[in-house]
Amino acid sequence: MQPLPQKMDLAIGTRTIAKKKYIIKSSTLIFFAFATAFYSRIFCTITRAPSFLNFFHFLTVGFALAVVLVTNRSKDRKQIAIASLLSSAILVLLGAMLVSALVNNAGFINVVFNFLILAEPYLFLLAIVCIPLSSASIKKIRNWTLISALINFLLAEIQKPLLSAGLLFAANGMDETDGVQGVFFATGAGGYVSTAVSVSAALYFLLFFKTAPLWLRILSLIGAVHQILIADTKQVILTSALAWMLLGLSQTRNVKKFLMYATCIVLAIAAFIWAAYNLEAFEVYKYWFSRSDIYENSETGGLAVKMQGIHMVLAHWRSPLNWLFGLGPGHTLGRLGGWSIREYWHLLSPLGASNPPLYDDIWKFINGNWIALTTTLYVPLFSWAGIWGDLGWFGLGTYLYLGFIVWRNLCLDDFSRFLVLTVVVYGFFLTQMEEPGFMLTIALLIGLRWHENRKIALKIE
Repeated sequence: MQPLPQKMDLAIGTRTIAKKKYIIKSSTLIFFAFATAFYSRIFCTITRAPSFLNFFHFLTVGFALAVVLVTNRSKDRKQIAIASLLSSAILVLLGAMLVSALVNNAGFINVVFNFLILAEPYLFLLAIVCIPLSSASIKKIRNWTLISALINFLLAEIQKPLLSAGLLFAANGMDETDGVQGVFFATGAGGYVSTAVSVSAALYFLLFFKTAPLWLRILSLIGAVHQILIADTKQVILTSALAWMLLGLSQTRNVKKFLMYATCIVLAIAAFIWAAYNLEAFEVYKYWFSRSDIYENSETGGLAVKMQGIHMVLAHWRSPLNWLFGLGPGHTLGRLGGWSIREYWHLLSPLGASNPPLYDDIWKFINGNWIALTTTLYVPLFSWAGIWGDLGWFGLGTYLYLGFIVWRNLCLDDFSRFLVLTVVVYGFFLTQMEEPGFMLTIALLIGLRWHENRKIALKIE
């Protein structure tokens, strides 16, 4: 009877080895999907590859999710419950888009791309949550992520002197400041995406990479601030500050933490104002305090310019159904309706794409308005208005519910909540909330922190 236990041990060992192989393959697949979005712009720029390769990440993220769902054998009730919630809400969002398309005669390809743009971060996060990551796999993914962020930062630092010396040329008439875009070179809003990634990764490195020396972790955050200065991406500072304030307000039940955040915010604002008036590197930020003509006039000021797109959407509503389901996917003020459909019209038109009805009017207004041309802060094309304009109140509510699921179930610490709030704030400034490189970075960091916090709570090695 002695050989029987040996046989059982061999079988158990085989399953363990198979499981380890699965974990390694899944974690590698997750990062590969991330990399196809993160590096696609710089890859196409350097190799002059066809622009449609910028869509390749939609396939890799979908493939990674399919593999994870098919091969996943996790019995963790928490993972299963969160996966079910996310999956259900994603399907409801898809349903809202399909109904909106039927109501407004939008092309099916509009539905496909609008769904992929909005839902991809959640699909990616779903894949991350479903993987039973070991500590070694978590370490590997976070090292790859931080190395990617470092590459992005170093490229941005190199691009600045090259642009200034005339050895590198930005696209579409952008100046040497706009061309500082890291791995997102060269795109219209690449500078904002690049610096936002650097700030998020630097904060993660500072707070949770305890094996690195403290001076190095602090230096990474200083480097991210320096990138903001050389790229002149003021909105990244504004967004981070507003997200920090919202995070502080969310802590009202914890008086001690609320007071700590409030004190830090007041000191940070005071330091920033002092720097704007006393340090040459921050001199450009005096613009925020001196241009009262932009935000004081209620009829022609910045807020009126920002609201112009919403007025145009309301002017095109012809049915009570528009209140519920909007004007159709990719038809109004988001990334797809704002420029992507026209930018890729030669590819999407043969597939049956429908034209955004507001496109000509909104761009005529933007190009004729000095405030909209001066600062992207008040451009009437932005993600929250786009989701509402495209999908109506039902679609917007569904998207917000997706965010609520992430906030409630996956944001187990203040850093993850801060990341979600930065996305919320960015949704009011252009369409960074719909930029794959940025959103997949946020999803990856939130997913990593969820796994790390779960292992700490369950005392799993």
